[in-house]
Amino acid sequence: MKRLAVATVIVLGLGMAPAAGSVAADAPVVTKAVENSLQSDFNKDGYADLAIGVPSEDVGAVVDAGAVNVLYGRPTGLTGDRSQYFTQNTPGVRSIAEPNDRFGGNLTAGDFNKDGFGDLAIGVSREAVGSIRRAGAVHVLYGRITGLTGARSQYFTQNTARVLSIAEANDQFGANLTAGDFDSDGFTDLAIGVPAENVGHYYDAGAVNVLYGGTSGLTGAGSQYLNQNTPGVGGPPGGRFGTALVAGDFDDDGYADLAIGAPDAATGIGLHGEAGVVNVLYGGAAGLTGSGSRLFNQDTPGVRDSVETLDAFGLGLAAGDFDNDGAVDLAVGAVGESIGDIFSAGAIHVLYGGGDGLTGAGSQYFTQNSPGVSSSAEEHENFGGPMAAGDFDDDGYADLAIGVPIESIGTTGSAGAVTVLYGGAAGLTGAGSQYFNQNTPGVATVAEAGDLFGVAVIAVDFDHDHFADLAVGVPGESGTALNAVGAVNIIFGNGRGLTGAGSQFFTQNSPGVWDAHEEGDQFGYELAAAGR
Repeated sequence: MKRLAVATVIVLGLGMAPAAGSVAADAPVVTKAVENSLQSDFNKDGYADLAIGVPSEDVGAVVDAGAVNVLYGRPTGLTGDRSQYFTQNTPGVRSIAEPNDRFGGNLTAGDFNKDGFGDLAIGVSREAVGSIRRAGAVHVLYGRITGLTGARSQYFTQNTARVLSIAEANDQFGANLTAGDFDSDGFTDLAIGVPAENVGHYYDAGAVNVLYGGTSGLTGAGSQYLNQNTPGVGGPPGGRFGTALVAGDFDDDGYADLAIGAPDAATGIGLHGEAGVVNVLYGGAAGLTGSGSRLFNQDTPGVRDSVETLDAFGLGLAAGDFDNDGAVDLAVGAVGESIGDIFSAGAIHVLYGGGDGLTGAGSQYFTQNSPGVSSSAEEHENFGGPMAAGDFDDDGYADLAIGVPIESIGTTGSAGAVTVLYGGAAGLTGAGSQYFNQNTPGVATVAEAGDLFGVAVIAVDFDHDHFADLAVGVPGESGTALNAVGAVNIIFGNGRGLTGAGSQFFTQNSPGVWDAHEEGDQFGYELAAAGR
């Protein structure tokens, strides 16, 4: 039986209660933040599409090599019809499937060559580069009228020409990805987290590589390499800078900016270990720059609460314009935050954007005990990990979906849930919030121990009705007598917000979906959407 390498997705080293089914101690940290989803879908038919990571898929006899399923949108939502299935053995896809690569563990989408078709970047943070174990790699698949293809695919490592730094053992290049147009040239660019990169004598200090798009797609030419020693960046070293990434135009100047989580950073008076920080780098005609960058922690003026050991501020990130003022805002998860004596209950800070960028002034702070927020704070729930922003009720204000995969439903441990906060003129609010789990009417199957509903969440309009919909990864979902085969629930938006009515449910046994579910596959561990 395969082990379910999911629980450390939420928190690394915070004493979190393990999910039923167990945990691989070296599972990569992945927090799916909202992407710049304002790009074309993979086949440019006007309907958003969904890429689903299956990182523990066996490829033939190759254990945990990993795979990606792709489902395409249509007027009734997603469908298995004409779905696709990719591994490192797919024709045209570079490298080969090897044990424990976990291809599909990290995903993001963008139009890197500006041809109107969405493209898919796939992180393989455990990939060996030659004899260098777990150095990490990124594959890029390009879209066309029939959807994604291995033809003309690209393969990047830190040993690729003009990609800065050098591949080293356990760097985890590709452990997180986000896409945005940092130089505003119309080509989407790719930021790649390398959270275990050593910087000087600082172990696991972390770094970010940035590859820029062009007519031939992404390229190492003109790429950037950023860490906390980059001029203007700063921050406490050794914090796994690059563990979480999200792009958004925080100062509304037309250039995408980049928020970078370093949740293991020791900070504050007395240097509280794993308190966490977030660096924000701003875009411009020459791309991202440390000049004018901002550093946030829980002691930043205006940011609620205070720095404490193990808070892991910055492990979760999401970007959206929650108050509809034109500047993108940033939600920051502090998943290890204790609420009173409730250890690691988790919290979310919301920093608002404006002409000068993000600021702590007017920031918000939410927990599951905040007025109007559904459920209540409980120990080890790690509220504030996976998050996604989208306008579920089409009122012009971005809303925020928060996965709480360790949430117990009644006495059912680690079944998982999603809380949704709605935006308005004053920003996000607990008033009118929603709470979904697999026992919610209309949401398929039932809540079971270890399902981990909400490990991955992403918002996009799959049925093109102008209401954002929510895809929820459930990698611990069990099939008949098989553990952790995985699943994805799709919850649709309407004028009143999200609803379980008409929801969809996919596994690798759904009609048209490639392969078949097998024990421990973790279908739904990671998600990426292409489209509006």
